[in-house]
Amino acid sequence: MDNYENKELLDLAREQIPMERIRAEATALQQSDSPLACEEDALAQVLVQWFKHEYFKWADPIPCPRCGGKTNAAGMVPPTAYEQQGGAGRVELHVCTGENGACDGSFRFPRYNDLKYLMRTRLGRCGEWANLYTLFLRAVGLRARYVWNKEDHVWNEYFSPAAGRWIHTDSCEAARDQPLLYDRGWGKKMSYIIAFSVDGASDVSRGYVQNSNEMFQRRHDAPEPALAEELARITAARRRNRSSSDLTRLKEQDETERTWLAGSDQRAKEPEQQKEAEPARESGTQEWKEARGEAGGGGGGQ
Repeated sequence: MDNYENKELLDLAREQIPMERIRAEATALQQSDSPLACEEDALAQVLVQWFKHEYFKWADPIPCPRCGGKTNAAGMVPPTAYEQQGGAGRVELHVCTGENGACDGSFRFPRYNDLKYLMRTRLGRCGEWANLYTLFLRAVGLRARYVWNKEDHVWNEYFSPAAGRWIHTDSCEAARDQPLLYDRGWGKKMSYIIAFSVDGASDVSRGYVQNSNEMFQRRHDAPEPALAEELARITAARRRNRSSSDLTRLKEQDETERTWLAGSDQRAKEPEQQKEAEPARESGTQEWKEARGEAGGGGGGQ
């Protein structure tokens, strides 16, 4: 997570973001008839909309760079030296189907991890989106977490002073504060969901499912005490050099989060929550979403 605190990278990110416009729109939102709970919430709302609709691009479907026709995935190829410099350990090859006539066009899709490269390409799937968006959240001054889900998805959280806790946000979907999006909207059956920040690691799985008992039944990778111990070890290591006042503040936030997570099942049953339908997944082709079990239908926790 230290990479997201790198001054050079943060400065580069701020050059990419129309800071004055983003802050002006956040201010306008707070002065509207429907303001959010605090300025940080408004900033997160405006930023995720801009990132999704104006800045980053979803990789699929990948058109042929020569004729503009469809391509088919043709497996993986070794990365070039340049691609390796960008952290691409694997490169997808997509070849033209020839639907527009004879064409031998192809497109290499390196799965970059390097944040500078991602700011150049502005292209990716959920991994690239969440990776770069973590940096952009930090660039506008929001505390950020990178959230990993074992069932092959990643997203983010930011800290809301008004709520006193971490709030879900997913740049792929332009979503904010929709923690049941994946379970109720996508129909995704999830097990492990871990959030990482500069201050440690936390098991936030209960906050993203409607039924935590069924979620725990899907967890077989490690004994629960062992997982909790490892996350506590990571957190202690990350906070080793923090001041006593910082440690007190972080401990209070940890307790607030534990209380919030413990009440997740009950919140999911509240009438207001039951009325709010979550949308199916927006990003990705229909075939890709169906193959991943994310095409909708809801009820991932049922």
